[in-house]
Amino acid sequence: MPPTVRRLGWLHAANDFTLDFITPLLPAGVPAAWLGVMEGVADAVAQVLKLVTGRRSDATGRRAAWVRAGYGTNAVARPLAAIGMLLAWPAWIVGCRIADRIGKGLRGSASDALVADWMDAGGRARAYAHMRTMDHLGATAGAGCAALVAWGLTLDYAHPERLAWVVASLALPMLLMLWLCRGLSDHPDAQPKTTVASGWWPRSPALRLPLIGIGLASLGAKLAPLLILVQVAGIPLSPEQAAAENAWPLWLVCIAWGGIALVQAVAATLAGVLTERMGARGFLVMSWLITAALFVALVFATGMWLIAAGLGWAMIAGLSDGAEKTWLADLAPKEERALAFGALGVVIAAAMVLGGTVVGFGLLASGSTIFWLPAAGLLAGVLLSASHRSG
Repeated sequence: MPPTVRRLGWLHAANDFTLDFITPLLPAGVPAAWLGVMEGVADAVAQVLKLVTGRRSDATGRRAAWVRAGYGTNAVARPLAAIGMLLAWPAWIVGCRIADRIGKGLRGSASDALVADWMDAGGRARAYAHMRTMDHLGATAGAGCAALVAWGLTLDYAHPERLAWVVASLALPMLLMLWLCRGLSDHPDAQPKTTVASGWWPRSPALRLPLIGIGLASLGAKLAPLLILVQVAGIPLSPEQAAAENAWPLWLVCIAWGGIALVQAVAATLAGVLTERMGARGFLVMSWLITAALFVALVFATGMWLIAAGLGWAMIAGLSDGAEKTWLADLAPKEERALAFGALGVVIAAAMVLGGTVVGFGLLASGSTIFWLPAAGLLAGVLLSASHRSG
């Protein structure tokens, strides 16, 4: 792989180390029933911003500056969440999470397009799978470190002020990310496009049905993993549930979060090869069908079967991201490539807000039966995507 693509891989790992260090700690400062809303809105902001920055990236042919700006925003936002935990300000934590996702929005489309610029069509599936693998490896390491700190310092969700100092320490690894950003460069052939797509949405007819199908399937495929962990680990959704004291300890929740990332890393390693052999669309249809079946299992499973269903969901969810991007990269005209990635982000964002909000409060109101909703979305995505004839 070219040096810029390899450096992007390390940036993905370092970024997800800090992200997944802080994520399992968030229920200490934000009520668990609101986690779906927070994650959905934060990601929606990021995905809409991807559309804007993707269009600008296409217009100029420059990607690296957007990537550097995005990671710089991440470097500031995450450690600042410590203030909200120290002073018991949930709104501050939510604001930091949204600011963090603004960083993702600044860099997301440009980063994906930068990979596509440096890699030929035959290598893109493996490159995107490599990025996902580095994401998950960094996430596993971050969650593992969080578990060690929580166990060593006997931290718990009941005392967020003690977690604040741990979150503030994330300023140190974020410096590594800023250093890695220095080595990014645009492809030598990158030039301002003379035929940039007009408007804010890709006009290619070949993209319409795939984007709708991916959006519907994302109700389940892109559901916030924290909500799956809430169900599996019994993280309390209300003060009454917290009083029951039947949830996993914080250090075990962190280990479980790292386990999800590790399972997804293994899955992402295989995803590139499987996507090349089956084709991006065929691979997506298969993975969405399996994910729908696992959501049905989450409705009924208990004990070890519940844990197995959660791990199964993590593995399959880790497979699809690179295939989605590969499918769109193959279908989109070059002058609409980053714009297509931005549009992908918008439809996923809508699904994440709807899915995260409904499932988050649905778990509180009706328990695991709410998982029928994401299962239905996945099946609808399968039907639409399977009917697309040019994939």
